[in-house]
Amino acid sequence: MAKQGSSRKNPNKGPAASADRGQSVSSDERQRMIAESAYFRAMQRGFNGGDPLDDWLAAEREINRLLPSPQQQQQERVAYEKLREKVRKFLVEARGTVNAESLKQGFDKATDELKKTGEHTADTINKISVSLRKDMASAAEKMGPKWEQFTEKSADLFEVWRDRGGQFLAQASSAVGDWLQQAGDRLKQQTYRAGEMTAGGTLECTRCGERMVLATSAHIPPCPKCKNMEFRRL
Repeated sequence: MAKQGSSRKNPNKGPAASADRGQSVSSDERQRMIAESAYFRAMQRGFNGGDPLDDWLAAEREINRLLPSPQQQQQERVAYEKLREKVRKFLVEARGTVNAESLKQGFDKATDELKKTGEHTADTINKISVSLRKDMASAAEKMGPKWEQFTEKSADLFEVWRDRGGQFLAQASSAVGDWLQQAGDRLKQQTYRAGEMTAGGTLECTRCGERMVLATSAHIPPCPKCKNMEFRRL
């Protein structure tokens, strides 16, 4: 099991919480969230009419959709790491001209190779491929239009290009932007939801501003402070 991320002090937010890989959404936490969702469903109609069992079942379906079970989390973590490694290998081997089409073909090839192994369902692979594109979009956005801030911390998968020449990086920056726009992932501040896979790093709750450090790739848990389900990457 990976070590927990170390807490880092923030002058405005206080120390960042850390999330342990594999423990992002426990059974007890899931039950608590289902109960809370069922309660709010009843509250929205003023606790008049309705059936508590129907509220519970509807809440259960909602939480199960948002947050994968522990077994699903394990399957998705494994698939995510495999896809990351395949995409990383493609980026390492990319030479000469890099454009949106070559990036699309490389990402699609990596996804197809993972599907052909038969080790993961199509739904799992589709879900983690969306997560990986979002991570790549966030990394590209942080590095800026010319990738002036090309560091190991900011670059994520693109770190394998760090020692390439300036001409290659300028071309690659444009190519990555074009590819992500074509894929529907605009180079803007990406929003993450609890239950999604993401690479390690710092996330900030969009409601209360609580910061949470993921030491490694993991599923995002609800905000430890206010239980909000939406985050932005820092």
